Amino acid sequence: MIPWRSAAGLLLTLVTLAGCASGSTGAGPGAPASPPSGSGGRTASLDEHAAGSTVSVPRGTTVLLTLHSTYWAPARSSAPALLQPLGGATSSAAAVGPGCRPGAGCGTVVSRFLALRGGRVTLSSARTSCGEAMACRPAERTFRVTIVVTAP
Repeated sequence: MIPWRSAAGLLLTLVTLAGCASGSTGAGPGAPASPPSGSGGRTASLDEHAAGSTVSVPRGTTVLLTLHSTYWAPARSSAPALLQPLGGATSSAAAVGPGCRPGAGCGTVVSRFLALRGGRVTLSSARTSCGEAMACRPAERTFRVTIVVTAP
């Protein structure tokens, strides 16, 4: 039998390790994010697969955009009064390993926005490099998604 104090220490260690293993951004493709206060708890998670599409979100929703390359610039809202940026974008480089060569831009750039008012807004980002000393093809240089903010 394990003494109570040892069991509690083991449990605390496991919980701590699980938190470390979850990563610093906590947001992979389609992963839910912790919404900021006042957002009503709704989050719309988008990534490169949303490029060129139109996405409807109710007012009060947090829009979490994760672009999977550190070469992307932070996303911008065409109408910050409708879709307001929530702080600056965060960038996290992935560790070099299988499938990720040094200089390949492995990692993410995450931008968060809050849908404040109804209307149509474009989120956009751009990059010129798709790898170390490797220019992007024209179709790979820009990211755009249209967000339609609706009444909740």
